[in-house]
Amino acid sequence: MTERSKRLNRPQVHGNLRVVEPGEVAVAEMGDEELMLAHGKGSEEAFAELLRRHQRGVLNYVYRMVQNRQIAEEITQEVFLALVRNAQRYKPTAKFTTYLYAIASNMVSKEWLRRKRRPKLFSLFAPWNGQSDDEAFHPLSQVCDEKADPLRAYRKTEVSEAVNEALQHLPAHQREAFVLRRFQDLSYKEISEITKVPIGTAKSRVVRAEQALRPLLAEYREYV
Repeated sequence: MTERSKRLNRPQVHGNLRVVEPGEVAVAEMGDEELMLAHGKGSEEAFAELLRRHQRGVLNYVYRMVQNRQIAEEITQEVFLALVRNAQRYKPTAKFTTYLYAIASNMVSKEWLRRKRRPKLFSLFAPWNGQSDDEAFHPLSQVCDEKADPLRAYRKTEVSEAVNEALQHLPAHQREAFVLRRFQDLSYKEISEITKVPIGTAKSRVVRAEQALRPLLAEYREYV
């Protein structure tokens, strides 16, 4: 093969963008499991795509569990660092989201243990960015479009605060099952695998959580 032919057969790069050659699959078109396998082979693009797809969801889940923005961000970072550390050992024996949220769940459990040992830990943190957690971060971003309706935007903040307050009244195992099902939209099968309980138990925990939350959120029924 001539030198010119070799150059023509190489993937082209324009600035920071690499042109996808015929036969290659763009990372945006790959499934999560494919991306993780590609990441295990050294693809930074694959990891960046996983981060783009799932960082917000993991942050939302962790925040609802620990109720502290700064700690939620730290745990979320650790979750994705764990993906990097375990990339070469990853095997797609379950859905990627099951694998991902199992890591997140384990780290949240460790945080709860640390909280029990150091009960005043969270009170030592100053509000993130000069704002309270709920002012800085509203998980219920789907409730409304604040630019279109400022009044509904204010209501969204109120609803978000009410939901987070209500979640704190649930036992940890019910809160986790409820958040994974109703906010992260995971299946009961995935929840059972993540929390290591039978599917029936996972369903029962969600139902009990809903029953407990219903009177606490009766005022906001039209939003949640």
